[in-house]
Amino acid sequence: MLTEPDVLMADFSAAADQLGLDGWPCNLHGELLPAPHRQTGLRPGFGAVYAFALSTRTTSAAGAGMVLKVGKVGPNSDARFRSQHDTTSGRSTLAKSLLTHRILWPWLGISQLDEATVKPWMLSNLDRMHIYVPATSLLVLVALEMYVRARIGSVFEGSA
Repeated sequence: MLTEPDVLMADFSAAADQLGLDGWPCNLHGELLPAPHRQTGLRPGFGAVYAFALSTRTTSAAGAGMVLKVGKVGPNSDARFRSQHDTTSGRSTLAKSLLTHRILWPWLGISQLDEATVKPWMLSNLDRMHIYVPATSLLVLVALEMYVRARIGSVFEGSA
């Protein structure tokens, strides 16, 4: 389930402090964009860990906060961060996973979806979380993605 970025950052910070993680400490910045949301760009000088989750308004069987995708982008990946997951082009995008794995539609509360409607559906029905990591702390970015994925899960990982 999606967790507030401040909670994830505080817990990650405690673990990173305890372990003496390479690149730590650094300044993390979190934000939550509740549905309906707009696409946003990557902060200059930062990479990010991001997550898409069903909004608090969902009536689906999966329930509010069900995380569909967790990922990371480096500081030079604004296009990927801004819009790639809303499209069906590319190797691994959330939009492509949603269209491919129709077996999950009833559970996710989707009645109909196609290439023309997947982006508007995502913007209207998914919350998006970001945790920004300074470009100088790429080892922290990698560790944070693994930590967030382990903490909040993700429907479309691995085979999806």
